[in-house]
Amino acid sequence: MEFWLEQKCVTPNTLEILLQSFIFVSIAVAGVHMIGLEQAPTAFLFLIGLPSIPFLLKIFQCEVEIEEKKGKFLGSSVLARHYGAFRVLAAFFLGLVLAFTFWYLVLPEQNSAMLFQTQKQELKSVQGVLLGAALNVADAFEKIFTHNLQVLLFVIVFSIVYGAGAVFILIWNASVIGVFLGEFSKAYVLSGGAGVTGVFGGQVTGVSLGLLGILPHGIFELLSYLAAALAGGILSAAIIRGDYKSQIFPVIIYDIAKLLAWAIVFLAVGAFIETYPLG
Repeated sequence: MEFWLEQKCVTPNTLEILLQSFIFVSIAVAGVHMIGLEQAPTAFLFLIGLPSIPFLLKIFQCEVEIEEKKGKFLGSSVLARHYGAFRVLAAFFLGLVLAFTFWYLVLPEQNSAMLFQTQKQELKSVQGVLLGAALNVADAFEKIFTHNLQVLLFVIVFSIVYGAGAVFILIWNASVIGVFLGEFSKAYVLSGGAGVTGVFGGQVTGVSLGLLGILPHGIFELLSYLAAALAGGILSAAIIRGDYKSQIFPVIIYDIAKLLAWAIVFLAVGAFIETYPLG
């Protein structure tokens, strides 16, 4: 017996989700400039998460409206049941990355430095960890996997306790990636990469090259965090709705367990890919 999402909830298309997340970040950028950039590190992510949580909570609520039906996607009934929400989370995250990268490049240097100071500190910390791991390849995988596993656990806990609370961790990771891509793009332009295309063309090329650099391992880490956020959000929504008393709750638990198993596997694959070049 298989189950399928009941067609009561209509999720927005990918372009609408990208635009929505871009608008959320843009409003937050304007907000912290009004409040004062001195408050940016604490207020910025909160202003993005505030409108994001109701939007994602609705998606998770839709995920537990299940009825009996047959169907598979890419050979998986679990993926078929939750593909819609997974697509929403992925598009939302991508929109955040694009927005953070855009504003990091567009804002005046002094403003972006203040607005993204915490993210820049995080990048320096990550680079230090990777450099230390490069000197001791045997510990590289363990360090990277353990660090990412801690993030994964936070995603799960935040999702269960706050419903869509994991959105803050997704926003944080998207902001760090956006700053990395922005820094990479600026370095590329300064090194003469702009060429005949001009500064804008050089920035686009720099962002593309930076994205290609992190894509091999980054895609697996992203899949891991999205799967964990989805699992925790579904469980939280099911408990709130009282679905633990219904006959579909075992199916929900099965889906959650499988999503979490995928999350750990994706995380291990990503850590392995990230470790390999260090050797």
